[in-house]
Amino acid sequence: MRRLMVLLLVMAVAACGDGDATETGATEQFTQGGVSMEPTVKAGQVVTARTVTGTYEARRGDVVLIRSPGGLWGDRKAPLLKRVVAIGGETIACCDTSGKLTVDGKPLAEPYVAEDASLDEPPNPNYCGPRRFAAVTVPADSVFVMGDSRARSNDSRCAGPVPVSSVFAVIVD
Repeated sequence: MRRLMVLLLVMAVAACGDGDATETGATEQFTQGGVSMEPTVKAGQVVTARTVTGTYEARRGDVVLIRSPGGLWGDRKAPLLKRVVAIGGETIACCDTSGKLTVDGKPLAEPYVAEDASLDEPPNPNYCGPRRFAAVTVPADSVFVMGDSRARSNDSRCAGPVPVSSVFAVIVD
């Protein structure tokens, strides 16, 4: 009886959480429809994601599923899979002298990028082909997202930051 009471107490304490505003829901499976996240996630690959049931607490490096917020992102019904590369309050730009993204002036290590976009093309706000883009300070409650295959991704380089309210799931390992 005493072990049962201790177990119930441990379970109750574990369920209390730390008061974080972010809540995560059940896991769901999604099929990647495009090539923008290759080689991390290949077209047609099924991924498991934990749904966000509260407010998403943005973390650089997360691979997230977003609903299109409209505007330059378009009125897509299918979710978009992208990587968070900068969060609210950070300034992101491309590129430093070695061709790397910078966040708050520091180069970002991105071992997951296999097919980067061209450095030679001039910036173009209507097309996400070029790697270069002007510095953007990400608004609070927003994220700057990009595909891992930069040469084949439409992302925040041309469509701008995404409100965290558009993030509805985070890929789990």
